[in-house]
Amino acid sequence: MIRLRTNGTRAREALPAFLLALILAALAPAGAQEPPRVQPEPSAAAPAPPLQPDPTGPFGTIGRFIDESLQGLGQGLKGAREQVDDLTGRAGNAAKDAARSIPLRRPSIVAGRERCLPAPNGAPDCVTATAVMCRASGFETGSSIDMQTEQVCPAEVWVSGRQPAEGECRLESYVTRALCQ
Repeated sequence: MIRLRTNGTRAREALPAFLLALILAALAPAGAQEPPRVQPEPSAAAPAPPLQPDPTGPFGTIGRFIDESLQGLGQGLKGAREQVDDLTGRAGNAAKDAARSIPLRRPSIVAGRERCLPAPNGAPDCVTATAVMCRASGFETGSSIDMQTEQVCPAEVWVSGRQPAEGECRLESYVTRALCQ
């Protein structure tokens, strides 16, 4: 098999050497410009932390820029988190205070038998019957859950064993269970 070397192949092979030469060229002048450091005398009270050399040159500048940016970002996030914690704490306290100020009574199911009186239009008024049943149990309002309807006829119809005539009997409705609050 025959391989042909192109200019692109040579350029790819020379790229790592070029990058290494560029890095060494950038670091060499930076190291020559740094003055020697004088270490202060250690005090007897507390040992001094070891000093790290402060990098100079283009990489040192970029490193300091990144460090300062991260520190500023961290402080900004910490401040925002504290503000959110403060707001949610105040909102939670306000909700608790509001809930305490409203006397809430748990709804309860009340059983009984309250007749639904006829309304002006002739239909049974079970809303009033439900309210009467709930007030009798110590609640304010409620809604009916279960109702019962009966056909009420005169006794002589049942004793005779005949079928009631039209209009001889009437329907009566009762609320037997209600959800009261």
